[in-house]
Amino acid sequence: MRHTLTYCDFLPFHRTVNFDMIGGLKEHIRDLKEMILLPLLYPEVFSSKNITPPKGVLFCGPPGTGKTLMARALANECSVGDRKVAFFMRKGADVLSKWVGESERQLRLLFDQAYQMRPSIIFFDEVDGLAPVRSSKQDYIHASIVSTLLALMDGVDSRGEVIVIGATNRPDSVDPALRRPGRFDREFHFPLPPLESREQILRIQLGSWRPPVPEPTISWLARQTAGYCGADLKHLVTEAVLHALRDRYPQIYGSKQRLLIDVDQIQVRWPLPNGGPGSLGDIMTNELLTYDGTRWTEVDFSHTLSSFVTHNT
Repeated sequence: MRHTLTYCDFLPFHRTVNFDMIGGLKEHIRDLKEMILLPLLYPEVFSSKNITPPKGVLFCGPPGTGKTLMARALANECSVGDRKVAFFMRKGADVLSKWVGESERQLRLLFDQAYQMRPSIIFFDEVDGLAPVRSSKQDYIHASIVSTLLALMDGVDSRGEVIVIGATNRPDSVDPALRRPGRFDREFHFPLPPLESREQILRIQLGSWRPPVPEPTISWLARQTAGYCGADLKHLVTEAVLHALRDRYPQIYGSKQRLLIDVDQIQVRWPLPNGGPGSLGDIMTNELLTYDGTRWTEVDFSHTLSSFVTHNT
């Protein structure tokens, strides 16, 4: 029977998804190559020395910081020549079922299929929903799923050819038994990108634009987007293009027919580094930098700052 969720989880990945598409995470990429890429491509090194390669990695960090993108790029980078790496992705809540024992069966089928198609990577997004902290108040179903996942990860003995990656923005909600060596051997924190990382992300997002975006403009954008994650920066660029499209070809929004347009005429009016007007500047001021309809420039932080200083002195 092929109508199980496990058969839907094998995902073909685009060849363009690689480490070059990820900005600001060079140390993560280096460590992941050492932990995962080497065991997948050279398992004989570990078997000859009788050492056990890592079985799992936990990605922690806010949403939009590149956890899923890193997992996809890792699977692509591990595929060299005829040696392809199967990539299985599962949302934490996808495993849950109203039928008793069905969730555990789906997990076992997933690990069996990953082992048969090894080398492979199993990626659990929102793993805190799949394996939350067990407690006396927790229902039997979640406790049973956590126990099954622990047993399956302990049973993965394929010399690094089956890697389990979990991603969560709430690491404290993941059962502690999963966060020990032998299961999730190492944890990688994906923070909000600092200034230099935001510049790298913007260069990647704008790298194919013609004419190229001036470097001073990229640096200015990076300084203006403090607190943005990678997904926010990508959304910012998308909104800038859509604003430029509306300015140049407003008639396409009122027509049901496909009109002939010249994409070279769609030019984003970049704001000047000194804060001059432009479509992207309007987006940042009026849309992305607002919260509940209030601009960040209108927020009075003086009371909050004084309270913080008083509390910590």
